[in-house]
Amino acid sequence: MFRRTAIALLIVLAGCAHRPAPADRSARALFRDLERQVTVAAATGWGVDRIEIEGILEGTLDSVCRVEPLARRELRAWIEGELRRRGAPVEAAWQARGKDLDKVSDLLVLTRVSKLLARAEEASPECPFWLEPEVPFRGRQISERRWQLSFGGGGKGIVVTRGDRTDISAGGAGRLLLGRTFANGDGLYVGAEFGGSAAFPKDAMGERTSIVIGADFVTPVVYRRTLTNAYLEVEAGWLGHSTEADWGDLDHGIHVGFAVGGRTLRTRFLFPGVALGVSWERTFLDGDDITALKIGARVAFDLDL
Repeated sequence: MFRRTAIALLIVLAGCAHRPAPADRSARALFRDLERQVTVAAATGWGVDRIEIEGILEGTLDSVCRVEPLARRELRAWIEGELRRRGAPVEAAWQARGKDLDKVSDLLVLTRVSKLLARAEEASPECPFWLEPEVPFRGRQISERRWQLSFGGGGKGIVVTRGDRTDISAGGAGRLLLGRTFANGDGLYVGAEFGGSAAFPKDAMGERTSIVIGADFVTPVVYRRTLTNAYLEVEAGWLGHSTEADWGDLDHGIHVGFAVGGRTLRTRFLFPGVALGVSWERTFLDGDDITALKIGARVAFDLDL
């Protein structure tokens, strides 16, 4: 079951195409920033364009002020071409497509990005003098072509199987990853994860024994597929497992998993986020191996270096 799920996820990852964007690097990064500003704001509901745009204008200027006017004009021309290609104005497209917002969702986002860019350019003469244009502009709300630290932690529910016995336990884990993001925002990371667990295993008579504390150490290699505000991760690595009976007796195993997560907008230097993950682990022992299925949520923070 887990293997079939993992294969299906890999197919989904391979088929997830990134949205169109300008060819110029600075214009592309600015577009991605504005797209994130609009879609994050719209996640809690978008009302009157003017009011919504004023509400995110300050964060938008943090990007726009760092982009040369030539790159802004290139982005404006690209957006105008895309709007025509997609059937703008959005009001007419909405009418023509049965008044179904889902059928004009991309056009609606692009229209809002266009209005946000126009308003930010109106306000750009008020840019603080210390926000000088960057050539090329690499983005404030995206992570592309950067080294990055990713760290966080959370709790897990665990289903443990050994031989014909199945039991449950709970625990938590924290991780620290170092990686490199590519031109499209995808990234490859390596790092370490340390976790602990607590269980009340059954004895041969089926009775619960005293609590047993366990520890896991994982060295995962993680590939992250980045979408606009969400991401998908697949990972695999070495597993070390021990218990309080003898912390020095480390059993070896393998770890594979995947996660679905999302990132908010930049908060000072960090991108906060949250992820829901599932992992499958096998610890190799004399006799029956231990198989663990872990499901949990974790908070995560990305720091661009």
